[in-house]
Amino acid sequence: MPGFKDRLWLGVKDVYNSILAHPFLSGLTDGSLDMKVFKEYVIQDALYLSRFSRALAVLGAKAPSDEISLKLISAAHDALSVERAYLHEFLLKEWGIGITELKEYQISPINRAYTDFLIAAVYEKSFLTGLAAVLPCFWIYLEVGKELLKRGSPVEIYSRWISTYSSPEYEKTVNAVVGLADPLAVGVAEPHLEEAALYFRISAIYEYLFWDHAYRGVGWPFNPWP
Repeated sequence: MPGFKDRLWLGVKDVYNSILAHPFLSGLTDGSLDMKVFKEYVIQDALYLSRFSRALAVLGAKAPSDEISLKLISAAHDALSVERAYLHEFLLKEWGIGITELKEYQISPINRAYTDFLIAAVYEKSFLTGLAAVLPCFWIYLEVGKELLKRGSPVEIYSRWISTYSSPEYEKTVNAVVGLADPLAVGVAEPHLEEAALYFRISAIYEYLFWDHAYRGVGWPFNPWP
């Protein structure tokens, strides 16, 4: 019988299919994506991870048991470590961008909106809803990575990006986080399940927008830091 995590995924199939069809991702596999676009995306993703990790820390502190808290924090740490070690540190080093240089970049509007949404969700909502809000970051990247691995890429940097999110290490840590959804949903009233599913879908849409805005080069219409 389908569990709650199946319900979550079925609720974003249209978003996920649109992500797979997006020219940013097709550009990764056929090699046509402008490297400047990819570079800006990676920089924004590095900025995103800094705020995302804070949201995960808050969520871990709200866990209903020490076991769940440790499992969430451990899996989150492992997944983020995979990203940083195999992707961001490699790419940012390739481009000569260190911690000091990274701090000089402005977080994009969509990045700010998405991370503000996540932080608010884990602070204000139930643990299940907060968990549902952070899951797309792990889950969608894993599924995208596995799908793009089938297509490959003629560009070494893009191929490495794909390999990072389709690696057995990443899949193991993601499954540990996603696996929390079903047992935590047992006995939860339908209105709360609906709220969690809504937050999962909103985050999935933000994932689409993250790639879309990077591809289209959407920035701030006015400088927020005059």
